[in-house]
Order: sequence, then C-alpha cells, then structure tokens
Amino acid sequence: MAAIGPLREAGILRVIYKQLSPGDLRKLRAKSNDAQTGGGARDFRLPYRAFDPVMRKLLPQTRQEERRRNGARTTVDFHWGPVKFGTRGKEIEVVNLDWESPTDARPTEGRISRIHTHFNLPKEDPEFGAVLFLIMQHETEVRAHYAYERDLRDGKWNSELTQHILACMDNPNRRARSLAQGFIDCVEGLKYCHGIAGD
Repeated sequence: MAAIGPLREAGILRVIYKQLSPGDLRKLRAKSNDAQTGGGARDFRLPYRAFDPVMRKLLPQTRQEERRRNGARTTVDFHWGPVKFGTRGKEIEVVNLDWESPTDARPTEGRISRIHTHFNLPKEDPEFGAVLFLIMQHETEVRAHYAYERDLRDGKWNSELTQHILACMDNPNRRARSLAQGFIDCVEGLKYCHGIAGD
C-alpha cells in the first residue's frame, strides 16, 4: 500500500497495528517456546478493553464455541471475518481471522488466534527496522499487511498512517519494554496509541 494522503480519502475505514516482538516472530514460525519444549500459544495479543470495539468492526461475524473459563466449560463468543493477505510476488489468500476474548491466564488481553497457519514470515533484516502487523478495513474488504519501519520513515505508506504510527513508536513517554500498538478509526474519528505513560 502506497496511497498518499488521509486514510479516509484512500477508502480506508479503520486500521489496527502491532509492532512485532521477537516472541511474536517465533509464533509465526510456530516456535513460541524459547525452551523449545512444546506448547505456547500461536496468537497475537492486544489489550482487550482498548482494542475490542475496533476488532469487532474489523471482524463483524460471530460464532460460539466452548472454552474453559474460571475452571468450568462455558460458551464464548468469537468475532471473526475474512481477511485478505499476500506479499509481493505471492498470490492473495483469504483467511478467516478470529478475535477471542481474554482467557483466565491472560485476563486483560484479547487474541488473534492461529496466526502461524494464516500468515507467512515477514522479512527479517536489521536494515528494515521494526516489523509491524497491520489489519486494514477498506470499504469493501479487510486486508492484512506487514509494514517495515524503514518504509514508513521513507514515506512509502499513507501519510496519515505513517505519522500516527511513527509518533506512537517515537513517543518519549512510552512505558519501558512496551512496543507500539494502536489503531485509527476514521469513521468514529478516533486514534489510539497504547503504552504511553498516563494514558
């Protein structure tokens, strides 16, 4: 995506972004355990309270499944929807992406589950800088992308998106060890950057 100018003028309704940590990259390789002894959830996690309203709009369909919550089997609502994903030179695929409410072990985090089955590995090169995972809701479809810090700083992405993400990444009040994650809701006129002291 190399559209110039405000997101709404480019036909984009909403965007969520998450800077990927080394642990997230291991999940994409289906190796989320540092000790390599098995287990480990293959998901991307986002702060549930802040992100849930936007994720429900990106993935508006619902279904119910049984999960264990508070030590008992209970019915949990999943939000899901079709998302297009493809990298340069690769065929576009459509995956059904799930958004799951918090588990007992992670009571403040929602989950985009089974990411290692949906998305290939991003390019990993120090010259590209940080890797960000984006989900973008267009007027007619939802797409997932990887964005690289170098491309953002070189102006290769939409200017409104670039300014917001870089301001989030570069904010001097970011909490220690937190990575940039947030969203832009062009319909509601909302912008959010998580992890800033005092938010």
